[in-house]
Amino acid sequence: MKIAISIKLGLVLFFTTAMVQPCLAQTSIDSLLNVGNFELYENPNKAINIGIKILNAKECTDEFEIEALLLISTAYSSKRNYEKSLSYATKALNVLPQINDDAFKVRVYNRIGLQYQQLKMYDNALLYLDKALQIATDSKQKENFDKLIGFNYAGRGFIYREQMSCDIAQNYFNKSLYYFKRNLKAPLMNANLSIISYNKGNCFIASNQIDSAKISFNQAIDFSKKIEANSLEAFAYKGLAEVHTSEGNYSLAIKQLTDALKIAEKVGDLVLNEGIYKGLADNYLAVNNHELYHKYVLKYNEIKNKTHDAETKTINQLIVQDDKEASIKIEQQKASALYYRIPLISLIVLLIGLCFFEYFSYKKKYKKLKTDKFNMEKQSS
Repeated sequence: MKIAISIKLGLVLFFTTAMVQPCLAQTSIDSLLNVGNFELYENPNKAINIGIKILNAKECTDEFEIEALLLISTAYSSKRNYEKSLSYATKALNVLPQINDDAFKVRVYNRIGLQYQQLKMYDNALLYLDKALQIATDSKQKENFDKLIGFNYAGRGFIYREQMSCDIAQNYFNKSLYYFKRNLKAPLMNANLSIISYNKGNCFIASNQIDSAKISFNQAIDFSKKIEANSLEAFAYKGLAEVHTSEGNYSLAIKQLTDALKIAEKVGDLVLNEGIYKGLADNYLAVNNHELYHKYVLKYNEIKNKTHDAETKTINQLIVQDDKEASIKIEQQKASALYYRIPLISLIVLLIGLCFFEYFSYKKKYKKLKTDKFNMEKQSS
């Protein structure tokens, strides 16, 4: 069972566990989702086609629609097409109010939170992760939320590592490991454990805890080999190479990076390749091999520009979308204010009318009384 999983993407959050079945209806869609999830990273285009097929199926319920939309969203994310990825995630979010399953809602909010984390829009990411954790904590439904909470804490670890410090992130990574290890009956939890161990290793490198970094990266390798996850293994070896680079063992670092690149070529993950090219360039420069240094610097810059352009395009679209949503809210508030103003204005006009009516009525009565008094005085004289 070979699985390619992207560290940058986040974690494995599969929605189905059904085995492939030849029958139709619900089991057929379960099977398609199962296949689509396993194709997410090695063949994202196939996963997208499967998701579209599910959306067009007559048996597609609201739950299946959300799962299909998130399948497509995750596939686009693995292709680093964040614009389309977030578009499909938003569509899934729009269907969510029709769902009563708390665990399902937690999965969706977790996934969208990680989408925003990838775009470095941390406030948005934490907003959805907070929603997910709140539902998981307050839910009275009989559901094991451990792996979902583990996913949530991992996402927070990614955010706090980038936004604050590794010391804060490590606390959340440790919480994530705790919850994932409570679900080791699910083989794919080894993928999540590998991802968290890899990220812990990076934090140890950042704080110059070299021995701890080695332990974490080796753990990441062990977890990845249990499920033959190509990209996880490549990421872990890339991490070990960084340790050897920091120790000045450039030849060993180059060997591990070259091995990692061979594995990565089967995966096609731009972020993984970007990291490997950067590592190779740095190490070849350290051994004064300028030819190979320039070769890998060019490859690194080419991929970095691609991913940067994709992220910039998506963020710009989100800014435009936020502006549109803000304009819509303003118009709604104006309409709401007008809705309340109309009765108020009508009431004021009515009161003014009554005042005028009373005034003229009183004036008429006063004039009549004055006339009657004048007549009486005239008669008496």
